[in-house]
Amino acid sequence: MSMKRIEKLQRRTNDFLYNHLWLKYIVEYGFALLATFFSAAIFAFCINVFLQPSVLGGECAGIQSLVSGGSSGAAQVINQIFQLCGVTIPNNPSLLFSIFYLVINLPLVFIAFKFVGKRFGVFTVINIGFVFLLTNVMQGKFFVEIASFVANQGMLARALFAGMCTGLSSAVAYKIDSSAGGFDIVSYYFSEKKSTLTGKYSVIINSVIIAAFSLITAISTKQWGNSVALIFFSAVYLLTVMLVIDVINIRNKKAQIQIITSKKDLVRLLLANIPHGATVTSARGAYSDNERFIIYMVVSTTEIKKAVKVIKELDPESFVNVTSLQQVYGHFHMKPIK
Repeated sequence: MSMKRIEKLQRRTNDFLYNHLWLKYIVEYGFALLATFFSAAIFAFCINVFLQPSVLGGECAGIQSLVSGGSSGAAQVINQIFQLCGVTIPNNPSLLFSIFYLVINLPLVFIAFKFVGKRFGVFTVINIGFVFLLTNVMQGKFFVEIASFVANQGMLARALFAGMCTGLSSAVAYKIDSSAGGFDIVSYYFSEKKSTLTGKYSVIINSVIIAAFSLITAISTKQWGNSVALIFFSAVYLLTVMLVIDVINIRNKKAQIQIITSKKDLVRLLLANIPHGATVTSARGAYSDNERFIIYMVVSTTEIKKAVKVIKELDPESFVNVTSLQQVYGHFHMKPIK
């Protein structure tokens, strides 16, 4: 199917949904719920198979846990303290972790509702609930075999797979303007306030949790060398998480569009379609010596395709240059989180 046909089909679909608002909301919230379940399933699988496979029992009983960071990492730290004190649930080792994970998320969910958005908070709660259920459902021989196989490949393999899964889980949630819960809420809040990437805030928070986990592991096992080595593998895990999140979650990434055109009215059309300001300067072509106009506009990376389409429709002969930006200071309109 050609791009023109796909765009035509998209326009027809959007027009139909806007004429049937009840169906639009069903599709929108249905997709968000499906994405939330997918995000939670990936993270629950990651916890049981890559991060702490010992909860599966059997062949995985003696496998060293890898701290995940965030609220799940904090739950691992508390769970480890309780195990050190001899408090466990023999028939379901992952249940105690799930309870701690749920309790830690309660005050963070308040932050989601109060400072980010109600819809954001609702789907974050749903995500946390799914993780709570799925970590207790994903048990049995199938998951034990996967965890055992990956563990046999070494700690580095576990760190990379765990990082990819956790990053994907958070990024999928961010894509629908939600979160996977825990300290992702705090990271998302600060990234929105500072209009910058989310990953670096996750790393700062998770580094503290990793240090605490490694210290408690050293105290409980008396193996200080292994605990220090665990920090390096956890760092690989966190770096992978950060990279995956920042590659997929492009909401706060900005780009500068520079347009060289002979049509002065092009800027008015851009302002009518893109919710950002622009700067226009006069110029002259070096070869033709004809009058030209240079338009500078900063947009979100999600708006680049729309902006270029508008430009090419009015002036197919224009020259467009797109440059990625690290940070933008000043007023920049962002669609608010619901």
